[in-house]
Amino acid sequence: MNIEKDFKKKKIVLTGYSSGIGKILSENLITLGCQLILIGRKKNSNNKSSFYKCDLANLKDLEKTSKLIVKENKVIDGFVHCAGENECIPSEKITIDNWNRILSVNLTAAFIISKEIKKSMLKSRHASIVYVSSIAGHRKSVVSGCHYVVSKSGLLGLARQLSQDFKKTGVRVNCISPSQTSTRMLKQSMNKKQINNLAKNIPLGRLATVNEQVHGIIFLLSSFASYINGASLNIDGGQI
Repeated sequence: MNIEKDFKKKKIVLTGYSSGIGKILSENLITLGCQLILIGRKKNSNNKSSFYKCDLANLKDLEKTSKLIVKENKVIDGFVHCAGENECIPSEKITIDNWNRILSVNLTAAFIISKEIKKSMLKSRHASIVYVSSIAGHRKSVVSGCHYVVSKSGLLGLARQLSQDFKKTGVRVNCISPSQTSTRMLKQSMNKKQINNLAKNIPLGRLATVNEQVHGIIFLLSSFASYINGASLNIDGGQI
């Protein structure tokens, strides 16, 4: 089985492509021959990608943008929601605005895009949706705010339920649940001492690399995962 055949000329909708896991994923998908449909605030430097400018926290605008994507792309083969925001603040300091923005970007945006592009995904032979959740969504976080944890837990439930709602359509919906990964977001959230202490408690004894998370997403998008649906692939070094 040739994995390049799974991706060549396939259209993949992608959020969160400007940094971290999403950035490396976009580079890999382009190398595999995908045509990317990017939704975000900043245009990607790759001219082969289609770009739709939208702040994912602006849900009405996102709904309009998603409908436009369907109008202009009759067939969509995949969607990966990498976009995510985090705030490391205690619950008593979380305002309604804080809460709404994190939930909108991390969770509600994933639902809106998935719901709207379903029509175009039905015309694909092997359509797949992947959400980037977190091991925090399975349990708790020692640094992130509760609104972040709730949003990541919500993605797990969204994937399970949409796998039921989309039954018999051929559209698969799954998550990856990364553990702490060497990204800019992690380095902004934790100091070196905290990172070292984390690594000591991971069975594999180290943080994940971005590529290790990306490979999990590519696997779930591919035909190698053709019977995986409503699941979470925990890429966490053995922590869950």
